Amino acid sequence: MSKCAIHLGRDADSDASFFGKGYCKICVEQIKNAQSNVPGHVSPKECFIIYKGGSTGWEPPAGTGCAHWVAHELGIQFGFQGDKCARGYSFKIPDVIAGARKLGGRAEVDIDDVYVTPNGKHCGLVKRIEEVTKGETKTQKITIRHCSSTNERGVGDNDFDTHFKGEGTFWRR
Repeated sequence: MSKCAIHLGRDADSDASFFGKGYCKICVEQIKNAQSNVPGHVSPKECFIIYKGGSTGWEPPAGTGCAHWVAHELGIQFGFQGDKCARGYSFKIPDVIAGARKLGGRAEVDIDDVYVTPNGKHCGLVKRIEEVTKGETKTQKITIRHCSSTNERGVGDNDFDTHFKGEGTFWRR
């Protein structure tokens, strides 16, 4: 019989497996409970949990759902173990942009660049760039896809200039 991935002295529950690993009955209960407590807008939700240890066991992290979604989209697994979801993806904005190059402005932006709000508490990905001409002025309409509690389904698209007031930074990984 295989052992629990967390508690090596306990047998893994043969009826349950999470994230490619086996866990003991206590962990399985705590994982299911933690998954049920993940906020509805977070995507993906099943892995937005971490092992806290002690009597707490598993629970949703204090990280941001937006960073978690971006990390999954770009395959970012940077940071300490306690700063990653159960599948190993980052869920903190500083970890998502770690090692990335800050862009000089909207003229440099490309698809899948990371967008971060001015306060550093929300992020998303550039998903569409359209050239727009207003009179004699050419500009870009930038669409940001992000996971947010303000979006009904969690992940949605918003215009950079309208929704985000044209403010924030862009990062290239």
